[in-house]
Amino acid sequence: MRTAIICYFASELFLSWGIGVVQYAQPFYYASMHIGDQNIGYLFAVNGIFGGLGAFVAGPVADRVGATRLFKLGTLLIGVGAAATAFFYSLPLWFLATAVSGIGGAMLASTENVVLNLLVTGFEKSHLISRFTAFYMVIIGIGAMSAGWLVPKFGLQSTMIIAAVVTLIAPIIRAFVRASDTRRESLRGLPMKLLTQMAVYAVLFGVAGGLFNPFATLLLSERHHASTAVTSIVYAIGLFMVAVGSYLVRPLLRKMRHGSTLVMSYLLSAAFTVAFVAATTTAAFVGLYFLLTIATAIPQPIVDGLFLDAVSPTEFSQMFGTRVFGTRVGNAIGSSVGGGLLKGNHFDWVMLLSAAMFLIAGLYLGMIRRRRTRPQSDQPVDLSKTRP
Repeated sequence: MRTAIICYFASELFLSWGIGVVQYAQPFYYASMHIGDQNIGYLFAVNGIFGGLGAFVAGPVADRVGATRLFKLGTLLIGVGAAATAFFYSLPLWFLATAVSGIGGAMLASTENVVLNLLVTGFEKSHLISRFTAFYMVIIGIGAMSAGWLVPKFGLQSTMIIAAVVTLIAPIIRAFVRASDTRRESLRGLPMKLLTQMAVYAVLFGVAGGLFNPFATLLLSERHHASTAVTSIVYAIGLFMVAVGSYLVRPLLRKMRHGSTLVMSYLLSAAFTVAFVAATTTAAFVGLYFLLTIATAIPQPIVDGLFLDAVSPTEFSQMFGTRVFGTRVGNAIGSSVGGGLLKGNHFDWVMLLSAAMFLIAGLYLGMIRRRRTRPQSDQPVDLSKTRP
């Protein structure tokens, strides 16, 4: 078990660093090939579509064949997709590569927390997930910052190749990860009602974030005339802020109940979003962006932990797959609506609608918790008794 844990986290260093580099360099790499903004948009849309559909299927399949198997396969597909993108100069092959990456990401998102939960015992689930999220977001941020140095020095394609090679080290290390998967006997049957409710929550939360997040750096550049160097730094620091928000989950749960922490995070998310309407300076915009990123990173580890406590171990992967599917769908809806509103110069409405969706998502989750979660899940958590 100790060897498996070491391999898990060691592989995450390579995987997350490579993902961070690719996330920064890929849009510029596509643009350098002069394929047009429309095709670039289609490439990212295909990634999202296959990611959402892949998550919907990967969850129940992982519960049947074992989460560890799909965890390893998903890691491999992410690296293969990055390598195919870097080495090929064909738009059809790029569409295939981005679809493979999307499916791989869906498999990984549906299983990584399940495998971690199997490997690491003695931790409260929200704490475990939040610390792991903080860990890999820091590494992704370091990867994005590294890309800012690699691209001028080696060029876009070489940077993509380096990232792909490093990413492909991860599945080699993860071949040594062994975990005792809990498997269900059959794939037959519809998802339980609680999973459907989680999907609805994920869609609502995904819409709230999708309305603004994809356009944050673009708005910083266009509305506040920030340079490319500034926007890239803000993007990287934003990833670190996700880590900060995840890291804050444990101390917040030690001071407050789950419900109180969630209410605070949704209220802050809505308040910071509305405050963008009055953010007329670059400093105010960037400051609010960082605060919003922290606030919106707090709920997810808590929500994941609560649902893990409420579902059977044979449905863990399906639960995460359902959440990823709902979030991807919500992001797609939010970005489509947000893009249309911004095209019509309705920035204020984007922020007000996003704030409203954060509150609606919080209210809906509160309704689910009152009706379905276990009573003890809302009691204060004594995390001092958990293993350090």
